[in-house]
Amino acid sequence: MRSDTPPDDDELGPVDFIVVEFPHGHIGAPGFEQLLSLADQGTIRILDVEFVAKDAAGASRRVEASELGNPDGIDLSLWAGASCGLLDQADVALIDAAIEPGAIAAVIVYENRWILGLADAWRREGARLIADGGVPADDLVAALDASERS
Repeated sequence: MRSDTPPDDDELGPVDFIVVEFPHGHIGAPGFEQLLSLADQGTIRILDVEFVAKDAAGASRRVEASELGNPDGIDLSLWAGASCGLLDQADVALIDAAIEPGAIAAVIVYENRWILGLADAWRREGARLIADGGVPADDLVAALDASERS
């Protein structure tokens, strides 16, 4: 039996995050347009979007989306409402260590909504999800490279 009922908003799919560095503070529109498209399609739900800027002297601070204006023709103030303050000072310090002076980092926390229908189908069969998690891409590539060499 197939259910075309959309996932309940009380259900939460796996949550992931990405941190994207924009060198020299230049933020391009295509990535944010794609992010918005994925959210509009219901593939993901954006839980948090925050920005961290590192000045030329090397000091980092959180930056409101509205402060970034319209780089590359995209109105980043549209993302201002998506910020819910999940980043703490320890997170900012980790980002600070990873980005170059003059850069801006976007931190995007998102829920993978595409899996909810699949999880619901399994639940109806009596199955249950007992774990989920991510694999860092670098670890996966290293493991694949190692298996090809052996």
